[in-house]
Amino acid sequence: MDQSSVAAYRQFALGTLLPLCRDRFADQVHGGFHEQLDPQHQPIATGRKRLMVQCRQLYVLSHAALLGERSGQAVAERGYAFLRGYQDHANGGWFFAASPEGVPLDRSKDLYGHAFLLFALAYLHRAFGAPDAIALAAETLAVLNDKLSAPGGGFWDGADADWAPQTALRRQNPHMHLLEALLALHEATGEARWLDAAGRLIDLFLARFYDPASATLGEYFTPDWQPDPEKGHIVEAGHHYEWVWLLHRYRVQSGSARADAAADGLFAMAERHGSDPEFGGLHDQMDRNGAPVLTTRRIWPVTEAIKAQAARIEAGLPVRPNQPGQLIGRLFHDFLRPAQNGWVETMTRDGTPMQTNLPGSTPYHLFLAAAEAARVLPAG
Repeated sequence: MDQSSVAAYRQFALGTLLPLCRDRFADQVHGGFHEQLDPQHQPIATGRKRLMVQCRQLYVLSHAALLGERSGQAVAERGYAFLRGYQDHANGGWFFAASPEGVPLDRSKDLYGHAFLLFALAYLHRAFGAPDAIALAAETLAVLNDKLSAPGGGFWDGADADWAPQTALRRQNPHMHLLEALLALHEATGEARWLDAAGRLIDLFLARFYDPASATLGEYFTPDWQPDPEKGHIVEAGHHYEWVWLLHRYRVQSGSARADAAADGLFAMAERHGSDPEFGGLHDQMDRNGAPVLTTRRIWPVTEAIKAQAARIEAGLPVRPNQPGQLIGRLFHDFLRPAQNGWVETMTRDGTPMQTNLPGSTPYHLFLAAAEAARVLPAG
């Protein structure tokens, strides 16, 4: 293990990401957090602030505090107050987006956004004892169960302002992040209700998302959970790795090994077919046989591969020698720009940068992977 790479990554998280979220993404005028920054760390006017971005930023400040870096507490407390403005007191749930000033803008309901709302509430409770955080989480999950529960298990992807569901397409991805949030709430409270809800999503994963014949994770489904005719063949190595980490967390917290074989299958498939043998890095998309579908590269799949490697090592399972260190090295070589206090978000297959603006959603991926690497792997 290259111990220096783990230490450098942790330093990037606490020395670069935390100040960016605290000082640059935080909107000092209107409250909340900006959607994007340009490479000079100036906010880019997008006309909206999505619920998901607010929650991911609050997560970073909260997790940093749990690691002993509490300089973002005042910003987190102001951000939490701003976040409360997204709550739909008339219909329940939380709005998809607000204006830069915090006025509800898009009143639709989004499962993905609600998942991150629950995730942020768990970390705000752990880090700062945020008032009402767990009560809000319980209320929110009850609303999802009441308004978005769908036939065949799981939830609809979203709904309009009055909770009329969007039923054309179903995705695994929001359910994955809902599982992540439920496990975070269980970790934050020790309460069995969150783990019980997480277990129902594990049931859904095993019954609908995971295909044992190909060891792949479906992304897009019809309303009755059949592979979507147009996009059902698409799989993503990044999400394979993300589920490997989540299934490990579920086993640690529940003691149940019922998804271990699926986690092994997902990991093996991603390791065998997810990487580009010519240029390195991870393909954005492949098909069920492992053939590349989309060969551009995003930053977040690398972070999920690091988390999966850490999970395997923590579980005493084999990984390739020094693979976590090599992945962290690739993250720095290809994507991270410590000298500029930033990163490259996306690039072509051969490594040409495609997006250099800094989305406010990305520090969540980068920070969580750094925290997991520092927690599990030896550092110099």
